[in-house]
Amino acid sequence: MHVDDLLQHTSLDLKLLWGDGPVLAREISGVTATDLEDPTRFLRAGEVVLSGLVWWSPDEGQAKVDRFVAALATAGAAALLAGEETHGTIPDALVDACRSHGIALVAVPVHTNFRAIIDAVYLRQWGDLSRRPSDHHVLPENVRIELSRLLEEGADAATLLDRALAHLGAPACHLLTATGRTVARTPAAPRLSPAQAIRQLTRPSGFSLRIETDATAYDSWHLYLHHPDEAPPRLLHEIADVLAQHQERRLGEETEARHHAAELLALLDEASPAPSAPALRTALRACGLPEEGPYQVIAAAVGPQTTPASGPSASAALTEAVHHLPGPRPSPPAPSRTARRRRWSTSPSGPRTRKGRRASH
Repeated sequence: MHVDDLLQHTSLDLKLLWGDGPVLAREISGVTATDLEDPTRFLRAGEVVLSGLVWWSPDEGQAKVDRFVAALATAGAAALLAGEETHGTIPDALVDACRSHGIALVAVPVHTNFRAIIDAVYLRQWGDLSRRPSDHHVLPENVRIELSRLLEEGADAATLLDRALAHLGAPACHLLTATGRTVARTPAAPRLSPAQAIRQLTRPSGFSLRIETDATAYDSWHLYLHHPDEAPPRLLHEIADVLAQHQERRLGEETEARHHAAELLALLDEASPAPSAPALRTALRACGLPEEGPYQVIAAAVGPQTTPASGPSASAALTEAVHHLPGPRPSPPAPSRTARRRRWSTSPSGPRTRKGRRASH
């Protein structure tokens, strides 16, 4: 892809401010978004540079602009794409500096998202793969066979993600929920707090792909690749398909787990006969809980405005919130019940003991 090819994307509405034939014929190797005054050490030859011009202010002279553009020229940048949102227009000083250093300058209007430009570059860069027959797979056959085997064996998301990207050198990649929780990450990917993960998903750099489900928005995942040039988009779509199959199986397991949780609550219902110790232990094991406590019970209620149709979303939101808590993976929430509960403790050799307080769910 060349600089002139990028200008032909009418949906991006880019405007050439300076650039001649040879400059526009430069080949694009990638994209870097930056607002550093000197981004030299972060650039690679052939990249187009996206900048919101936050580093510049109208009261600063030509020298600062010259240093920035000179850094791009030194790094071998293909072009500078400058956003108009920060200042409302592109300063004349920047146009002069780009003309002086031979760097194509393109204005990015406010309504064009930097991510749209990044996606356009990488989708075009890997376009030869998309033009192959529809039955062609980007993932190597041996990788597809291994992933199919891992799916059948019930491998977790971390294993699937690691094996899917291993043949590419395991680039930095995260599998994130809509609330920023890390489901899985490759060894090269840094640990992210939920807030950091949300910021990553909204950054102009990187490449994210949403893995949809038939459940709720809280059940969707996002496959986030930190450096888009390390894997073709179509390959990421194939990996997302594998992870979607894993996600479908996981949701089925959670549905079954909720069924077990409901059975446990039924045993503890005050309106029911006192359960036997073996039955209670069996119900606890089915929920993945130890036979002896202590247990931590979380009770939650939805507001009166909640409709039956929003019930699944409320349950999924609670499940996602609980998953953010430290410690072992909790049991999924059971359906709400209106009857009061017993609270029991069990001992492998001793009798059941009823506690003095009631727990509600």
